Amino acid sequence: MVLRIAKVAEVVGSELVPLAKLGPRLNELATIITSLESADPQGPIWNLELVIGAGTTERKVTIKLAGFLTPDQYHKSQHEPFIIITEPALIIFRNRVFLSERKIRTDTEREEVVLRAKKIVFDEEAEVTSLRSFVSNIDAATEYQQSGPKRDPISDDVKLLVWSRDGGACVRCGSKEKIHFDHVLPVAKGGSNEPANIQILCQSCNLRKSDKIAFS
Repeated sequence: MVLRIAKVAEVVGSELVPLAKLGPRLNELATIITSLESADPQGPIWNLELVIGAGTTERKVTIKLAGFLTPDQYHKSQHEPFIIITEPALIIFRNRVFLSERKIRTDTEREEVVLRAKKIVFDEEAEVTSLRSFVSNIDAATEYQQSGPKRDPISDDVKLLVWSRDGGACVRCGSKEKIHFDHVLPVAKGGSNEPANIQILCQSCNLRKSDKIAFS
């Protein structure tokens, strides 16, 4: 039989934060988590905040949970789902907490809940990675539209080499007045600051070239 699990809470700092709109499972989580005994006083200690009552009688209650994980168990849970109890299964993996819909009955079901916990967490992490990449690309595109391509300065060593190679004169007209270090393949088209891509042009020749690829 299929044994499903649901993410019910996340560890955020010193808090065990239940998911919003958890419904009846919130009471189940609270009952299970507050009944756990301390496994090690040196293990992580978290608080669980619950809302009791409704309307005018509604109030928040903070419960200090027992250290039900040892430091070693918590460390392992960052790399592999750790099953705290099996009836129903309470699982922690990378600071996410899961509950199974019923108790674990077989080794196959134990393997299944571990795999399901991994899939949920990996899907979340993949989504965040994709989101980060998407936003980064949009930011880069926006910056490019606003300021154009980023241009690193030509190093002094490259300038000296090009100056010596080109005789300190414009490679097109030979002028030594108002000279510029110019990119043969423009930066906007992927040109580099390597000496082979740098030439000396006078101001007039440089303006005529604009951002076209030069063949001199």
